[in-house]
Amino acid sequence: MNRFKTIILTALVAFAFQAKASAQEFFMHTVTQGQGLYSISRMYGVTEDEIIKYNPGSEKVIRTGEQLRIPNTKNTSSGSFHTIQKGETLYRLAVNNRISVKELCDANPGLSADNFKVGQVITIPAPSDSDPLAATIQNASQEAPQSILTDVQTLSADTARYKTTHVVSKRETIFRICRNYGISQAEFLAANPEFRYTKLRQGAVVNIPFTKEELDQRAKRLGEAQSRMEALPDSTLFSLNENRSKDDDGIITAALMLPFSLNDSSTTLQKQMVEFYQGMLLALDRLKTEGVSVNLKLFDTEGEDKSVTPMLESGSMDDVDIIFGPRWTSQITETARWAQAHQVPLVLTMNSEADDVYNNPYVFQLNTPKSYFNQEIYNHFLEQFPNPNVILLDADEFKKDDFIEGFKQLMTDHDIPYTTLMVDTTYQQIMDATMPDKQNIFLINTDSSEPLNTMLPVLQLITRNKEPEVETHLFGYPKYQIYASSHLEEFYEVDTWFYSWFYTNNLLRESVEFNNLFRRSFSRQMLASYPSYAPYGYDTGYYFLKGLATYGRDFQDHLDDIRFEPVHTGFKFERVNNWGGFINRKVFFIHFSNDYRIEKKDFDR
Repeated sequence: MNRFKTIILTALVAFAFQAKASAQEFFMHTVTQGQGLYSISRMYGVTEDEIIKYNPGSEKVIRTGEQLRIPNTKNTSSGSFHTIQKGETLYRLAVNNRISVKELCDANPGLSADNFKVGQVITIPAPSDSDPLAATIQNASQEAPQSILTDVQTLSADTARYKTTHVVSKRETIFRICRNYGISQAEFLAANPEFRYTKLRQGAVVNIPFTKEELDQRAKRLGEAQSRMEALPDSTLFSLNENRSKDDDGIITAALMLPFSLNDSSTTLQKQMVEFYQGMLLALDRLKTEGVSVNLKLFDTEGEDKSVTPMLESGSMDDVDIIFGPRWTSQITETARWAQAHQVPLVLTMNSEADDVYNNPYVFQLNTPKSYFNQEIYNHFLEQFPNPNVILLDADEFKKDDFIEGFKQLMTDHDIPYTTLMVDTTYQQIMDATMPDKQNIFLINTDSSEPLNTMLPVLQLITRNKEPEVETHLFGYPKYQIYASSHLEEFYEVDTWFYSWFYTNNLLRESVEFNNLFRRSFSRQMLASYPSYAPYGYDTGYYFLKGLATYGRDFQDHLDDIRFEPVHTGFKFERVNNWGGFINRKVFFIHFSNDYRIEKKDFDR
């Protein structure tokens, strides 16, 4: 095995296929659920206007499954994007682009045997002229099949220009050397042109060429080996290229980077950050009872204009296995760059505006970008209400355009009947818009409190006076959890649903237990905030640290296997593209039912 490694790592591959032509001027992107022009533009480093220019009509609507032409703005020195074509293989893409299989896989950590298929967009790193399989075979160690090692050895070793060399002895002639090696004088002189006009001297070193038969045999071996390499299944190459987990000492070191502002303990932000930390401490206590040891390092990132680069480069982060935070966008960019260079997962807990997730495979975005979040809501809405009739109540000065426009498109695409009425419409007009054979959904086009305050009495009246067979519900927004304390009875009566990726309520068992735990641990009640930072810190800390403890550095391949009952926050991570990080697509539906129950519905269980 070691002999093979030496050959593989030092030899140059010299078979027929040469460098690919220049990168595509355009490549095709297939729109996936939740993607909008903003997220697509950030993935590829182009502007929304550039996408619109080459895809007229995309400024109005883009749909899942639609293909968009994207200008390839990367230059060959920094790599390029590529849409996988029919017949292309992982090995052939590596060879054609003068890179190794490992370089291609490392540039696309989301790529696997399952999704290596026509239409997938991948990033092609800059040419390196690396041996296509050397690093992959070394990475696989003893798990590489002997047949592959033999073929790689053939391709690497059978590229010598001459069969051997010969040291000329006393009175030895060209004729004698040719007879001894079975070659012609013409073949000898072609390999040693300097002896056309000078005599052989004792001690001279001459090249001995292959015979024609040997060259034919070698060409046949190379061709057969190359054909076998070409036929290698992508699944085999992916399995050989999987990174081996790094050894560790059993202790996880985590960094929490937040604006604790320790010199000013009076601000609401400072109290929220401390409470997030306290929630994480409770998660560490639970993990300790499960045999998981965590060393938590705290870093005060202070204000928005404070650089964290000195903190990152101080050496105090060198042993960190995972980072939580920071909050501010500029600090996230610095930290994300450091995390990628050191291959450390970065969990963004407090920011939904950073774009680093689109091009950094180590970033986990907890606060989901709106386009992805909305699509998840629409999917769950159709699952919960398969036979809807939507009555959209328009509060003109409070429009929530991004969500409502997508909702209207949803209704159009699925032939869902809907009526738009103003919030000051009479009770009878709203009642007339209901349908007895449908699930009638009232949706106000804003999450502001004023239109809700106006509509709740009307919806109560409708609920009390409607015929028994007429089904009605109010559907709303995450902020409804703030309003619930003031409108609890009304929410129950009108059968209220709202969506959110976080939710806790003192009427839920897990929330009661956590509140009691927090009060016992810190001798005070939690802040009344939105979101609730202590359970948020608890859920986040437990989920990621439990994943690291269970699966090591490969935990990102087991995100769906990390299961526990969250108090506040849900987790459903998916890679945003083949070369980027993970976004959280978890959405709960909260239901205040007319039989006075509160349900936190998880559609993924």
